[in-house]
Amino acid sequence: MDVSSLGSAAQSAVEGLKRAEAKTLEAAQNIASGSLNPEDVVSLSLAALEFKANVAVLKSTDEQTKSLLDIMA
Repeated sequence: MDVSSLGSAAQSAVEGLKRAEAKTLEAAQNIASGSLNPEDVVSLSLAALEFKANVAVLKSTDEQTKSLLDIMA
């Protein structure tokens, strides 16, 4: 996804989604390989929270854009 055309908040949210995905993949690979390190489970949980937070930012940005378009119409 090309984020250069998105607003600042949306760009940050998309980058946050990418970071959360990378953390999820790393923790999942560690767990799947038999790691018993509790930090992997915590990392996986934190990545899920980060993902949800960034999705919320994208939804809010979308709602604001729709509101602005309604005002201008």
